[in-house]
Order: sequence, then C-alpha cells, then structure tokens
Amino acid sequence: MVFNSHVFILCFLPIALSGYYLLNHFGYERPARIFLVGMSFWFYGYFHPIYILLLGGSILVNYFLHCRLYAMHQKWVLIAGLLINLGILGYFKYFNFLVDNLNTLLGTSFSVWKILLPLGISFFTFQQISFLVDTYRGETERYEFSEYALFISFFPQLVAGPIVTHSEIIGQLRNPENKQPSVEWFAKGIKLFVIGMSKKLLLADRFGEVADWGFKYYYTIDSGHAILAALMFTFQLYFDFSGYCDMAKGIGYMFHIVLPTNFNSPFKSAGIIEFWKRWHITLGRFFTKYVYIPLGGNRKGKIRTCINSMIVFCLSGLWHGAGWTFVLWGVMHGIGYIIDYIGKPLFKHIPRVLRVLTTFLYVSLAFVAFRAESREMMCGMYRVIFSGDWQPLQPFLSSDVIVAAFRIFKVNVLPGADYYPLAFYLVFAFYLAFISKNSEEYVEKARYGVIDAIATAALLLFCFIGLSGVSTFLYFNF
Repeated sequence: MVFNSHVFILCFLPIALSGYYLLNHFGYERPARIFLVGMSFWFYGYFHPIYILLLGGSILVNYFLHCRLYAMHQKWVLIAGLLINLGILGYFKYFNFLVDNLNTLLGTSFSVWKILLPLGISFFTFQQISFLVDTYRGETERYEFSEYALFISFFPQLVAGPIVTHSEIIGQLRNPENKQPSVEWFAKGIKLFVIGMSKKLLLADRFGEVADWGFKYYYTIDSGHAILAALMFTFQLYFDFSGYCDMAKGIGYMFHIVLPTNFNSPFKSAGIIEFWKRWHITLGRFFTKYVYIPLGGNRKGKIRTCINSMIVFCLSGLWHGAGWTFVLWGVMHGIGYIIDYIGKPLFKHIPRVLRVLTTFLYVSLAFVAFRAESREMMCGMYRVIFSGDWQPLQPFLSSDVIVAAFRIFKVNVLPGADYYPLAFYLVFAFYLAFISKNSEEYVEKARYGVIDAIATAALLLFCFIGLSGVSTFLYFNF
C-alpha cells in the first residue's frame, strides 16, 4: 500500500486514526498500540503478504535480544544480533550481487536465485541494529513488547524512513497528551500530507517520465537530451523523496507523533558536507553514530578523517542498492565530501550562489550513476553528456510528457507552444528547490482558516484526479 492511493486515503488511514484514538479515549492504551501495530502489518503486508512473517519474525528476535542485553549485558548477544540482522539484509539484498561478482571474478557459473527484495528492509533493519547497540551501551530501558513493535513497524516510517530512534518515538507514545486527537495537529498533518502528495503526483512523476525516456534511449540521444534526462531525474528524486517525507511526517502529525526531519531543502546547500546535513538526514545520522565515530571520526587527523568519510560513503552507496553504480555514486559523494572538507578555508571566499550552483551540478552528475540500471547505461549517459552533440529539443518532451497535469483535464497544449510548458515546470521546480521555504517551515507558520482549508481541499481534489495510476516512491526500492 502506498500513501498516494485511494485505498490508503479513503479506507486505511481513516480506520487507523479512528481506531487508535477511540481505544485511547476509553482508556485502552495497550490495545490501542496493538491495534496500530496490526494496522502497520496490514500496510506492509499489502505489498506482499509473505513478508509479514519476515517483519514479525525480525521484531520478535530483536526484542528477545534486547531483553537479553538489558538483563545480562553480554557482548556476544550484541554480536549475534548484528550478525542476524546483517545476515538477513545481506541475503535478501546482496546475495545475487555477491554471486554475480564471484562468477565474474572466478569464472564460475553459480546460478542466482529469484529473491524478491522486501520493501523497507534496509530501514527497519538499521533501526533494529541501532536499538540493539543502544541497549548494549545502556542508553535504553526495558520496553514493553507492544511499545517496541510499534516503534519498529509504525507505518508512516516503515518502508522509506526516517530511520527513527527509540527515544524519538516511544516517549511520545507514552505521553498522555499525544493519545488524544488535536485539531491543530490534524490540520497541520493534512496540509503537509497534501503538499507532499502534490509534489509526488504533479512534479516527481511528471519529471520521471522524461527521465525514464532519456535513460532508456541513452544510446540514441544527444548531449542536450541527456542533460535534460539527468536534470529531470534529479528533480524527480528530489520531489519524490521530499514528497514522501512530507506525507510521512504529516501522517505522524495526525497521530500526534512528530517524526524527525529527514529532508531540509538540500539543493540550497553550498557544498557536499552541507548537502548531507540536509539530504536523508537520519541515514547520515545513523552512519555517523554507528560507523564514522567508532572508526575514529575526525579525531585522528585529516588523512584518517578522509579515509573514514570515504568508507561511510561507500557503505551509503551500497546501502542504497546492490550494484557497482550505487557504490560509484557513493564514491563520487565521498570525493566531493573530502574536497569540501579540505578546501573549506578557500571555498568560503567564493560567493555562496556559485557554491550552491556548483554543488547542484555535481550532485546532478552523480545522480546519473544512481539512476543507471547498469554500468553500460551509466557510461553511455556520461559519454553522451560530454560529447558536445547538440540537437533541437524533441517537441513531444514538452507537449506530451511534461504537461501531464494538463492531460488530467484533457486540455491540449496550443500548437507552437511546445517549449513553454517545459520551461514553466523547470522554473517552478527551481523556485521550490532553491528559493521557497520548505514544506515544514510553511506548515508551521501557516495561518489556518477558511481560505487555507479551501485551498488545501482544492489541491487534494486535484491530486485525487491524478490518482488513476498509482506509482510507488523511489526510496521504497532501497
């Protein structure tokens, strides 16, 4: 089940909200948590029912390990927990990748298996790893099973983050004030949810059509179309992930639960270091706390700091996908991070607008490796981008693909105006990404009244009309 679907908006979410608040209203706090766990399992099982067993088994095993660690504080229990979690993640996500590379390296012919990657496995696995490590460090308390199960499975953050910590969620679940509905929080939640859905449906999916076309026919297009495809994918991923984060946080608001910020206008960054403080914030936080700092962080000199940073970015690339293109994407960001780290005293004298533009261009080029389905596609796209072969823009890119919002209402683009819709979409995207306030800032400072309610309802209706074809969020694949 995805947020941008009729079954979620009209059926699942109303049942989840009403059931949770009604049970809490009558004093059934533990049944309310269990009910929400059950709804979260329904949400997850809607994608593929068999993986309910995986999620449930993972929660049971990790809770048992948590209890053992809390009672006995034995290091072998932590090691066993890490091996179990990483083993499950490695099997589902990296087994075939490992077999393919062994076959290439050794000349063998081991067969790969048909393994269906469970959605969100990277997210809830990392969440449980962090919980076990925190338990071993004495940073947790003994939680009830229903509290732990809901902390892991809470559906807004289950399949694409943010990667939350126990201190961020369980304390809110225990707070009596959070167990009662709030008009203010509900209004903020709906508004943020609708803004996120509009980003996904009206922007990300539209940019994705052009990006898919460009990457599919990379061997026939020229530099201009390749650059356009790369730019479109950059904005597709930006608004897709931004939209998901808005919708997840908006749903959290409806349950009177504040999820951590995971996306903070990253294209406004004036360097790769700042970019990773704004993009997928909770993933960066996880790697910093559980990988970078244990490796020594920045406490052992600049050379060691650069090595530790590169290790983290290689792991981040591999976390996003089992492929060398993802690893290369991580390496590119690691190189950018190191250059930013070493050259920071010099770069601060460069006007910020130039640093922001340079960072955006570098990130966009790196995203080519992120999007490419193979090394051949990646190399082909880079070769075309830098070939210097320029041809006129294909008219259908603007009249038939970009203007999908107009197609919703069956309005034809005027002849001779092929390029204006494309320019409008790009200018609007640049404005949202580089100039305007981000969604959370806007929602927090918005004044709620009749006009605002009408505008939100109109935007929701507009999005509803475009829900004929449901598309999943890109980060569901990671």
